[in-house]
Amino acid sequence: MGNWDGAIFRSIGWVLLLGVGYSFYEIGIPVFMYPIQDFLALFGWVASVYLAVSVVGWLTIGLPFHWAICKWSEPKYLYYLLPGALIVLAIATFGGLETGIVFGVAATLQALIFRFYVFKSKKDNNRLE
Repeated sequence: MGNWDGAIFRSIGWVLLLGVGYSFYEIGIPVFMYPIQDFLALFGWVASVYLAVSVVGWLTIGLPFHWAICKWSEPKYLYYLLPGALIVLAIATFGGLETGIVFGVAATLQALIFRFYVFKSKKDNNRLE
């Protein structure tokens, strides 16, 4: 199953950084647009909700899916696109298409980054031994 714990932290962190970068693109650099305290308060709230949703998502969907892929198949990148598509369909059905796409894209990016790091670190450790 690889180094899944470190890969989860990296995937959550990279997508969080991408989200912050996208927010700078959309709403501008905080110092020029509005007071930095407002940005820090909003960022803290969004980041804490994002981290909570990501951890719950990994525990309920991501890790069981990764375990099933490793047990019954070969872990290809294509298989890691499936949970994101299922999340888009499920959330779009109940919460709206835009919400489903936002959560689905975040989940898909996390899954692909996870797939990259989960077995990469295992290969790097084997080279050291």
